[in-house]
Parts: sequence; structure tokens; C-alpha cells
Amino acid sequence: MNRAAQFKPYPLAQPPLYSRWLAAGVALVALVGASSALVRSLIEPRLALASVVAVLLVWAVALMVRVLGYRLNRHNAQCYAEATEQQRQLWWRHHRLKIALVESVLVSAACSKPEQARVLFSPDHRPPAVMETAEGTTIRLQQAFGREVEAREQELAILLALQWQLQRTERSSVQPLCCYWQGSLSAWRAFAAQMAQQCPEVLLPEQPEPWRGIRSLDVVIDLLQRSPADARVLCAGCHSSPAARDHRLPAGEAAVLWLLGSQGGVRFSRGEWFAAGSEDLTVVAERALTQSELEAPTPVCVSFTQPAELDASLIDWNITQNRQDANFGALGNLQGMVVQTLAAWYTEQHGAPCAWLAGDPHHTLTLGIVEPDDSKR
Repeated sequence: MNRAAQFKPYPLAQPPLYSRWLAAGVALVALVGASSALVRSLIEPRLALASVVAVLLVWAVALMVRVLGYRLNRHNAQCYAEATEQQRQLWWRHHRLKIALVESVLVSAACSKPEQARVLFSPDHRPPAVMETAEGTTIRLQQAFGREVEAREQELAILLALQWQLQRTERSSVQPLCCYWQGSLSAWRAFAAQMAQQCPEVLLPEQPEPWRGIRSLDVVIDLLQRSPADARVLCAGCHSSPAARDHRLPAGEAAVLWLLGSQGGVRFSRGEWFAAGSEDLTVVAERALTQSELEAPTPVCVSFTQPAELDASLIDWNITQNRQDANFGALGNLQGMVVQTLAAWYTEQHGAPCAWLAGDPHHTLTLGIVEPDDSKR
């Protein structure tokens, strides 16, 4: 589970009962005195006195050992509590590390520019048209013309590279530390070929690291924390779902790109993940708020509808008002990057935190909060 280590309480010794020890000392002295009186004709008075003193010394040493043992136990308990609290704080300090979304691109039928995302959060927004095909319903990007999924994903990758070039904010050449890709290798090659044509100074690898959802985000955060301030990591992907009659959502498609750095944009946190049967969902949601040091859920949460057996309404987040099913359809493993992008755009436009909730390639559910850029406050 993605939570701080739990330490058992240190075993505490009971404090000495001084009244009992005093009564025991008095009883021992009385017993030795009475015994000495009975045999005083057989021993010298000084031996009787010495026996009383010896008993008192033994009693005093035993009491001292008991008190020292108790004090040492309490000292060890305090040191243990301080050490475990330090470990807990170190874990939270590491768990609260964030990175900046320096640049972002989203290509879809619903929106392709950050300013268009503002309409998605309006109650008057009309979702893109759902198309009826022989295979099932779809939500398709009009600029892509391929019939097969593989061909459409390659077109989406090319459109992603073109859109990035159009809205770039950093005019200097970018050489990412590493590249992550969500999608097929053929789509990546189409993206890399387009980038080589329009930005030959950007050298992309033949085969990128596979994007594994929140696991990869965790790795990128740690990487950028120990990298120079101008270091960048490229995370991108595209997905086109095949149409299917038995699917509850239309087949959707989208392409996403992030350029991540340590500073220079709204803040991505590590987020939290939930695995059915391992932990209570409300506990995970509370930990997401603690991670962002918030006392209450954010007013806006970008999400997709989750499986019926997962009752996400239990977490008391506003997950129904800004669901994106009608805008994007089924996006497979890309939905996490899409909702985080939309949450980032909302945060950038409104200067307020925005939550997100989505599926994940390796977990039942992931959720987190995008925060405003600290440097602009």
C-alpha cells in the first residue's frame, strides 16, 4: 500500500508502586528485628544490627534497580517515538514532492487547446457528436482519416507533434532526459518522425520508456528532484479505441503530451492509488488530501465513470459534475493522462487546486490533486 510505515507502540513498563515497596521494606526490617530479638542470646548485638542494615541495603538496591529500569524504559520509549515520528515526516516529505507541468498538449474531438478546456467545465457545453457505425458508436477527431485503429493512432501522433510545435512556450531547443510513451510503438515512431522533420535538434530515442500510469509519474518526480533546474522529461501518448457494440461508452480517441520539469508550471503530485480489497477508498481519498495539505475536497474534480462495482461516490468528492465520458468516450489507459491534463488546465486558468480521478494500467483507481504554481503566488 502507498502509505507511511506503521510502527508498533513501544512496550511500556509499569511504574513502581512506592507504597508497596515502602511496606515491603518496613515488613523486612520488622521481620529481621523480630528474628534477632528471638535469637539475641545466641548472637552478638552488632551482628543483629548488621543483619538489619544488610536487609535495608538489599531492599534499597532492589528499589533503585526497579526505578532505573522504569526510567530507562521511558527514555527508550521517547527515543523510539521521536525516531518513528522522524521516519513518518521523512516519508511525507518525500511523498509530497511535486513537479511542474511546463508544457501540455491535448488533441481530441472535444478540445485541442488549453483555452478550449474552459468550455468543458461550463454547464452550457455541448459534447462532440457521437457517430454511429456498423461496429458501434464512436467519438472521432475529424482531422484523422484512417479506418483502422493503428492508422488512426499514427495520425494522432503526427497531429500531436504538429500541435506541440504550434503552442510551444519554450522556444529554446528541448532535449529530454528521458521519454515515456503510452501507446503503440508504431505511433511513437510516427511522432518521432514528425518531430525530426519539424524540430531536428530534438533527439528522441528509437524506443521510449513505457508509460505505466502513476508508477511512471512517481519515477519522474524522483528523477527531476535530483536533476538540474532546466531538465525536462517528455511524457506523451495516444489512443484510439475500436468501436464495439457491447461497450457502455462510445469508442474515443485522444493524444496527450507533457513536458515536465522541476519548476515552471502548475504542480503535479504523486497522487494516490487504490486497489480493490486492499484498503478502504475513503482512506485513500483522505491521504490524497493530506498529500496536498488540504482540509477539504476541491470544488472541481475531473473524472471518468468508473466500473459499477467501484462506488467512488463514497469519497465525498465532486466526481459527477465534471465527468468527461461524453467528451472523450472510452480512452483505455490514456484516461489518466487526459484527466490530469484537464485538471492542470483548470488550475492554470483559475489559480485553484483541481482534483482528478481515473483508471490506471496497474491499479483499480488513481486520484490526486493538481496545485497552482507556487512561484506565481
